[in-house]
Amino acid sequence: MSFVEPNKVLFKYRLDGIDQSWVEAGNRRTAFYSRLPAGTYRFRVIACNNDGVWNTEGATLSFTVAPFFWQTWWFIGACSLAASVAIAAFARHISRRRMQRKIERMERQHEIERERARIAQDIHDDLGASLSRIAMLSQPGRGALTEPAHTTAMLARIYNTARDLTRSLDEIVWAVDPKHDTLDSLVDYMGKYAHDFLITANVRCRLDLPIDVPPWPLTAEARHNLFLAFKEALNNAVRHSSCDEVRISLALHADSFELVVHDNGHGIEPASNEAPAPGGRIASGNGLQNMRKRIARIGGRFEISSQAGAGTTVSFTVITSRPRAGAAPGPRS
Repeated sequence: MSFVEPNKVLFKYRLDGIDQSWVEAGNRRTAFYSRLPAGTYRFRVIACNNDGVWNTEGATLSFTVAPFFWQTWWFIGACSLAASVAIAAFARHISRRRMQRKIERMERQHEIERERARIAQDIHDDLGASLSRIAMLSQPGRGALTEPAHTTAMLARIYNTARDLTRSLDEIVWAVDPKHDTLDSLVDYMGKYAHDFLITANVRCRLDLPIDVPPWPLTAEARHNLFLAFKEALNNAVRHSSCDEVRISLALHADSFELVVHDNGHGIEPASNEAPAPGGRIASGNGLQNMRKRIARIGGRFEISSQAGAGTTVSFTVITSRPRAGAAPGPRS
């Protein structure tokens, strides 16, 4: 310190760990440092008087710069842990996606194999049996050729078998065609089938269907099982109910649809050793059990109710994978 000529007092300073040598400050009494890393520092200052004599001991100031929160050990550790968890979760997600794709491929392959087995079974049961019957009817005894009445009957049976064979082949082709995997296509095909089948049996067919059936997606298995159950219901009505009218209706719900087949025949009498189910429903006979199994196989619900002299009502309820928004369209006849 000099009171004679204070403007000749000179300073040098040094911040240990930052400055490599003393910094000439002249007569400036301030030092500037920016963006000091977090840590503990020692600031040293020496000065000389107006005679140029330096004080080598100088003055010392120790201070600490606190770190920002993102520079603390706990924040770095938390970030490292979060990064590790994120990498592990991402790796697990990728592994699960790969496993899901593998499972989906296996399921599709299994579905294809099951569909192929079903087609082979249909061909064996329907086409094979019909062709065998035609072959047997086409080889009568030599004496039968001299009997016109017998020959005519044989030809009539061959014609009926060939017609049934053609119908079975049409059903198989329809069942495997993916462009028919919608509800509207199924309803249209069943309506045409019911009309042709019932007209041939001399039974009046009444269709109570929506004007616009939505194209809800259906699997080939669902279409096939529902159609076979529907076909069985029509066959039972024609063969066992002595009806002269069958009414077929379709009701659309938020997440399902209900197909109902009702005949005005004499109804079904429960077997003596079977008690009727609540609501008058009954479930006896192989045909009814087959319908129940087919609908249960596609996750649906099968119900049948009948009263003596009041006809029989068969109901198939199927859950859909894509609910229809808005109200259901009106019926058509």
